Amino acid sequence: MMKIANKILVFLLIITATLCVDVSSASAYEGTVILCYHDMPEEVRLDNYGVDQKSFIDAIEYFKSHGYTFISLDDLVKAKIGEITLPEKTILLTFDDAYKSFYDFVYPILAEYKIASVLAVPSSWIEGKKPELVEHELMTWVQIREVANSPYVEVVSHTHDLHCGVIYNPQGNKLSAAVNRWFNKEKGTYEGRNEYIKRIYDDLKASKALLEEKTGQAVRALAWPYGHYNEESAKQARKAGLEIQFTLNDKLTVANRFDQINRFLIYKNPTTLDLLKDLKLAPDGYPKKRIIQADLDMIYDPDPAQTERNLGEFLDRIKALSVTTVYLQAFADDDGTGNIREVYFPNRVLPVKQDLFSRVAHQLKSRTEVEVYAWMPMLSIELPGEASNDGLYVREYSDGKSKATTSWYNKRLSPFSPKTKEVLTQLYEDLAVHANIDGIVFQDDGYLSEEEDFHPDAVEEYRAVIDDEFSAPDFAVIRKKKVWAESKIEKLNDLSVGLIETVARYRPEVKSARTLYAPVVFDPSASEQFAQSYARSLELYDHVVIMAYPLMEEARNPRKWLAELVAVVKTHPDGIEKTVFKIQAFDWKKEKWIKSKVLDRWLKTLVSSGARHVAYYPDDYVLDNPDAGIIREMMSVEDFPFERDWK
Repeated sequence: MMKIANKILVFLLIITATLCVDVSSASAYEGTVILCYHDMPEEVRLDNYGVDQKSFIDAIEYFKSHGYTFISLDDLVKAKIGEITLPEKTILLTFDDAYKSFYDFVYPILAEYKIASVLAVPSSWIEGKKPELVEHELMTWVQIREVANSPYVEVVSHTHDLHCGVIYNPQGNKLSAAVNRWFNKEKGTYEGRNEYIKRIYDDLKASKALLEEKTGQAVRALAWPYGHYNEESAKQARKAGLEIQFTLNDKLTVANRFDQINRFLIYKNPTTLDLLKDLKLAPDGYPKKRIIQADLDMIYDPDPAQTERNLGEFLDRIKALSVTTVYLQAFADDDGTGNIREVYFPNRVLPVKQDLFSRVAHQLKSRTEVEVYAWMPMLSIELPGEASNDGLYVREYSDGKSKATTSWYNKRLSPFSPKTKEVLTQLYEDLAVHANIDGIVFQDDGYLSEEEDFHPDAVEEYRAVIDDEFSAPDFAVIRKKKVWAESKIEKLNDLSVGLIETVARYRPEVKSARTLYAPVVFDPSASEQFAQSYARSLELYDHVVIMAYPLMEEARNPRKWLAELVAVVKTHPDGIEKTVFKIQAFDWKKEKWIKSKVLDRWLKTLVSSGARHVAYYPDDYVLDNPDAGIIREMMSVEDFPFERDWK
């Protein structure tokens, strides 16, 4: 989650280039700014979520003097159903956890300024079940009833007893109780889906009933603890009578389009100067990404104690490099064949090599504060038992007949087979249930060559896309049909987008990244060779990862080749903003690591040519390949020298 300084600046910069400009004269933006506060002491001490009282008043004065209108939750709901039209610049204040500072300080300020607000109450805390780590004094039921019956506060649920963590993996990591299945260490089992649903519903129903009993007011809304929810928990909330739901996902809220209401979390007690000093966004609002794609196979060891030591070394490296994102391998591929037989998370499809992915992802996010994308195969998996795979794989047409493909990824499931969609949906769903991830990055196995796919299920679709009438498929003719190539592109797109939608039911803020081959970018006609479209991928995915591997592509002048690649990307709408240029750190043809100084020059070439997001693969944290001391300048976002000319 971005620092609040960054987050508030996102919407302030839409209105004005600097705080010295009168925002009331700037162009309007669409959306309501909803801020989430916690404790409000006179002076903040060792509390990342506390805001001192002077800073709060300064913020109120700033917004009031710059043309903003403070609205209520009722205003937002009425705007959603079309009863009223909101002013151009609106703000809603929300306060989580019912700290006593709200009653002592915030409530009188709201009354003085005549500002409406939302107070989210974790009802079990008020009943005496406050977590040990929460040191702040809480409001009493008498005080909560008083503010709830004023015109300035609407009390909403913050759940009854879900504002806590549950152990969600065998290693004992904890995550929010509202969205994660708890792991029973004594039995070695995970909470079942029906158990999870009942736990969520019972809690939310109890919270609503208790709040209404204690305040005498109807309760219609819920603020999810930590902002975490999923499709099932949201469904149970609606079933419990809590139709309006707040999150913490750093976006403006558009009244006529919201489902979950977006909020910006106030973090680290920001002042007006903090808003400027903490700015680390590109001028147009797109954060730059520096990404390492990492093999979980290198961290795994049969000895759990050694695995933990390996993990510690890996975390130290990621922290030292100060990257923004890790594309973390979620499957096992020790022999490097690309044919995936095992994964590192509980699932219904493939054997589990070790229940490790959630542990590593958790430690990366908590100790190094990076985004974690699960690096997953799109097609290349081997189901247990040879019989399970019979008839499922992609087939090619060569030597006058249809046969098993000879491509590098020679055991890809055919995207035309209904069985493929079924098993991949289960696999991705189980990943989402058990892992706290920010995104999915699809492996480069999501392609079909010109000679592919002549799977029997694909043949059934030929008549729908080929105009020619024929009694038996003429493969030699069909493979040359442009309409058939376009159909294969969309088949792969539909499959991958469907998998992202599956994950989003459990991790609603999940982002998507699709890996494509560089020739597809350079030459649109190459789309038919791979069944990949760069332009279409820019429309469908949050990011497109281009395998910018100059040695693999046999580029005679790697730096010139990389610069030309960036130039082509610039010609596409959103190309630079959405494209990740991933370079190779290893020469697979010569089987040796590329010199770190060469890698550094490649990175500089990309960025000086205009690339915004760069990545590399592979990484060896044990042997320091590539050399962290050499590449850190280019990979770290802490001290990245944006203005330097490396040409």
